[in-house]
Amino acid sequence: MKAWFEEHFQDDYLRVYDHRDEEKAANELTEIMKYMPLEPGMKAVDLCCGNGRHARWLARRGLHVTGVDLSPALLKKAIELTAGLPVQYMRADIRDVPLLQEYEAAFNLFTSFGYFSSDSENELVFTRASEGLKHNGWFLFDYLNPDYVKQNLVPKDVTEKNGLTIVQERQIKDDYVYKHITLEENDSKREYVERVKLYTQDTLIQMLERNHLYVRHLFGNYNASPFHREHSPRQIFICQKEV
Repeated sequence: MKAWFEEHFQDDYLRVYDHRDEEKAANELTEIMKYMPLEPGMKAVDLCCGNGRHARWLARRGLHVTGVDLSPALLKKAIELTAGLPVQYMRADIRDVPLLQEYEAAFNLFTSFGYFSSDSENELVFTRASEGLKHNGWFLFDYLNPDYVKQNLVPKDVTEKNGLTIVQERQIKDDYVYKHITLEENDSKREYVERVKLYTQDTLIQMLERNHLYVRHLFGNYNASPFHREHSPRQIFICQKEV
């Protein structure tokens, strides 16, 4: 039986989330990246790159980017959109990807974390990032804020998009956020479930530091605002590798 992320991150995902585009990638990175001292020509790896929107943004600023993802559908779309930019894509499970100290920067963005069934598997994202970074390299980790999610969860919404009806239902159970997505189109009905583990900030910092990644900056949103435990929608860590 396939894991939920293997089932979900296919062509339907691209349709449900087609609003996550180049403009949103710019909005998510422009301010935050001012705190990462990177220069054109440096190498970066985007872990769980999806359709490559963040990788392309980084490449347009002169970085040489490797995008890693497991989904053939998302990588196919990424390749279609990346012509002429210094980005190469790699299909791999983030838990097993071989990265060996060649990058000045690593990225794990937009809650591409907490998918796996155990804490040790989830922590492997940090392990692989650390393994890929040179000494003093930078790691940008962008994750949801559990306290904010619990207070602001939208139980259900329905949208219509080009003949496609999208019903999204959300609940929190056993420290996971579950999203049940139903797609109805003509006479067909397809269903998917997303599941993301909620991690406290203290737990995340412990995981990061076990992997020699030490927090230099902590923000609460993409505008680089200070983190507030109750009011910030995100927790965005800029870390530096020390051995």
